[in-house]
Amino acid sequence: MALARLYLYDDKRSVFHTILGFASAFLLVYGLLVLVIYLVYEVREKEYPVATVGDVVEFLVGYVCGLAVVIWLALWFYT
Repeated sequence: MALARLYLYDDKRSVFHTILGFASAFLLVYGLLVLVIYLVYEVREKEYPVATVGDVVEFLVGYVCGLAVVIWLALWFYT
């Protein structure tokens, strides 16, 4: 539990990770390509492995929230 507090939203770029994940959810199929590119970038970055996992979790939080909004908008539009 203590590690999660240290490496989630630990710097200003963390908010950008979440916004990038949220925006990529609206790209639908291409959003998965953005996810793969982001994962490759994070793995190649010179950071502690736990910080890399934290960055990926921040991205996924934004991605899941974005997918929820996309599904909500689709249900609202088609009903």
